[in-house]
Amino acid sequence: MIELCTDPGPDLPSAPHVLVVDDDSASAAAIANTVRALGHRVTQCNGWTEALRVFLRGDVDLVLMDAVMPGVDGFRLTRLLRGRSSSYVPIVFLTGLSDRGARERGVAAGADDFLTKPVDPLELKVRLTAMLRIRSLTRELEMRSLALAHLASVDALTGVGNRRAFDEKLPIELRSSGPNSGSTALLLLDIDHFKAVNDTFGHTVGDALLAFVGQLLNKLDGVATTSFRYGGEEFAIIARDRDWASSMELGEQIRRAFASGSVHATIAGAATLSIGVASTEQFPRAPDATTFIAAADAALYRAKALGRNCVCRFDSRMDARVA
Repeated sequence: MIELCTDPGPDLPSAPHVLVVDDDSASAAAIANTVRALGHRVTQCNGWTEALRVFLRGDVDLVLMDAVMPGVDGFRLTRLLRGRSSSYVPIVFLTGLSDRGARERGVAAGADDFLTKPVDPLELKVRLTAMLRIRSLTRELEMRSLALAHLASVDALTGVGNRRAFDEKLPIELRSSGPNSGSTALLLLDIDHFKAVNDTFGHTVGDALLAFVGQLLNKLDGVATTSFRYGGEEFAIIARDRDWASSMELGEQIRRAFASGSVHATIAGAATLSIGVASTEQFPRAPDATTFIAAADAALYRAKALGRNCVCRFDSRMDARVA
């Protein structure tokens, strides 16, 4: 069987997007025309693979699905959609099945409502309005949850990730790094003589200097580099797919940018950073988060001992804890 799928076209781009799934093309077309007449965008599919492909694009607001289809029926397809969706999308079964068992199967699979074939246009309008209202409210709640999650993971002063976000991110990156997936680097940065800035100019100036570090690091952040405020005047950078040499170059780039930019950043004038670098390639096997942090911290301690304002890489001879 060749599956067909009719996309909604460019019209009504802001209208709700309804996905109609029915192996009977005539029945699907009739439903699609009714939905389209109500002012909604419609994609019509007569097979599960095309329906799944359209759904996974992420812009579907409601699914109208025939319960009985060859191969993967509506019950199985609903479980597939629910299992792969990152957002809640209402699913309404179109069915000629009136027995209670079929409805119970539908609810168990993840269906939200049922319409009996042949579908009454007024009944369809009422169910669509109700389901799309639920979709709109749910999407608003999801967006608020995402915003709150973002706020919970960002340091308010500097705009980079906070310690909680760092503690969650580092183990994930370490698990994904390895001989066949590239190395991960950790850079720990510390503002030199920061206490003297606070003592001499006050905490407001100290906060401004911390915010300036955040501005620099936010310019670096992308798919492979993520910055965090580790604590106090200390920051951390997790850099994916970087060996120790390129990580040292990144650290030197940051050190120079801070040294030159800090001159005019606050009334405290020029300030410097000490930076410690560790890379997973320096370990015989993937380190855990505690070991990896200790390695970068040992390198940072070495940078401080050498007079500050420099970048040092981890060496196993630095600290027995990370040998």
